[in-house]
Amino acid sequence: MGPIGFLLSGLGLFFIGVRGLSANLVPLIGRRARAAFAHALKGSASSAISGMIAGMVTQSSTAVSWIIVSFVRGGVLPDGPALMAPTWANVGTALLPLIVAIDTATPAAIVIGLVGFATYFKLARGDRMRNALEAALGGALLLFGMHLVSIAVGPMRESLMGNPLWAIALGNPWLLAGIGAAFAFAAQSSSVAAAIAVAAVSGGLLDISAALPLLAGANFASSFNNMLMIPGEATSGRIVFALQAVQKIAGSVLLALLCLGASQYPDHVSGILGMAGEEAGAQVAIVFLLTQIGGAFITNLVELPTRRLLLHLLPANPAETLAQPVFLLRAASADPATALDLSLRELARLTARLPLMLDHVRDDADTSTPPAATLKIAGQSLAGTIKAYLATLLDGALTREQVASALLIDEGASDVGALHEALAEFAEAAREAQGIDTAQRLIEALHAILYAVADHGESLGTEDASLVLGLLGHRDHLMEELRQRLSAQYEIAPAAQNALFRMTMLFERIVWTARRLVNDFTQAHRSIDAS
Repeated sequence: MGPIGFLLSGLGLFFIGVRGLSANLVPLIGRRARAAFAHALKGSASSAISGMIAGMVTQSSTAVSWIIVSFVRGGVLPDGPALMAPTWANVGTALLPLIVAIDTATPAAIVIGLVGFATYFKLARGDRMRNALEAALGGALLLFGMHLVSIAVGPMRESLMGNPLWAIALGNPWLLAGIGAAFAFAAQSSSVAAAIAVAAVSGGLLDISAALPLLAGANFASSFNNMLMIPGEATSGRIVFALQAVQKIAGSVLLALLCLGASQYPDHVSGILGMAGEEAGAQVAIVFLLTQIGGAFITNLVELPTRRLLLHLLPANPAETLAQPVFLLRAASADPATALDLSLRELARLTARLPLMLDHVRDDADTSTPPAATLKIAGQSLAGTIKAYLATLLDGALTREQVASALLIDEGASDVGALHEALAEFAEAAREAQGIDTAQRLIEALHAILYAVADHGESLGTEDASLVLGLLGHRDHLMEELRQRLSAQYEIAPAAQNALFRMTMLFERIVWTARRLVNDFTQAHRSIDAS
């Protein structure tokens, strides 16, 4: 196999290993560890330490970001120090290049062999054991992949050293920075690009003066990866990714200053780097780690101005405001009975919005109500928040009855989210069929049914559900007859007729889902009372 083959196979194993390690360590941690992680994110110091550990374990600051954002949205954590944890997670991921700098090819090969035997002879029992084996395999593959890259570096160095284009590239820091940025964009990780740079330096393909601009470019490109995530997020998510972008930019500035110092005062910089050891690859890995730590400290200093600037440039939109919970209190998570009651009240508050989704398409339209599309986005977001709050609650010690109550409320949140989606589609179809009597009758009938569902939700399931369930009886036969009559009415325009057909289909779906929601409220109330 030629050097290109070793290089490609090594990089492929490395990427597979990184994904396999992070994908299997997260479920391996378990619910108790995630609950402890949430509990540790209350102060600045504990958030920094927890973020570093999470980044080291998951090897993905993005994964840590989603976990933190879900905690904040679910009301488990305040919108405070916890949002800095993903920034410190970048320090944890920066330990990867340091591990790559150590020659671990033999231990990696032994682990691959042992996992292979265990897999072939089906020695793994249970999901946790399988996750542990696959995580170990992922770690071994990424280290063995870097070993193959280092094997390819030698022949590549000999062929490239005589190439004038390679000499030009080594003498152009901007080009090296562009190469580092390309690696970071492709791998979606500056740590992966840094690990490749460490392997190249260890193999003699690059020297430290060439590796530094490559690291700076990779780090700066990672800031763009974070900035691209900002527009599509809510306020907490925007802050999380904005702070990471600041950390990466600050680290890139530190690396750029080091590059400048190395070009102006090479002996002094070499002496400073020599304090990290004689191995050039280890020096590069330690420099990358220190710049991540420095960037995190700088971000801590500018955290509040960054938040204010972000809120000024990207204020919360109406859907985001409507998606904020009212009853999901963080402090209540320590008291499962109270937390369940509050979750049910939040679900009832969200259910009360269902009739409002038809306000813009009724005969006496109420334009002061937010549009159905806005209510849909907010409703599905709030339903997700309720589910996240319940998931965190389930991580604690609950009785069997409390677990059953939590699962029923979770099912209700799924149903109310589905209703928001179906009603938004119904309202869109109703606009296309405006002016047709049949469409208006369908709208008003559905509006009355939804008000009955909202009233039952307001009672938290305490009222007798038989009347509401009677209104929500199966309408399949009725809707089918209506569709047959519509098919014979040629005076209706094809577009309006198609919209009416969609309304009848959605009507059935909404009624069926609303029936489930009413049952969820009733059963949840009984389950909470029993607990």
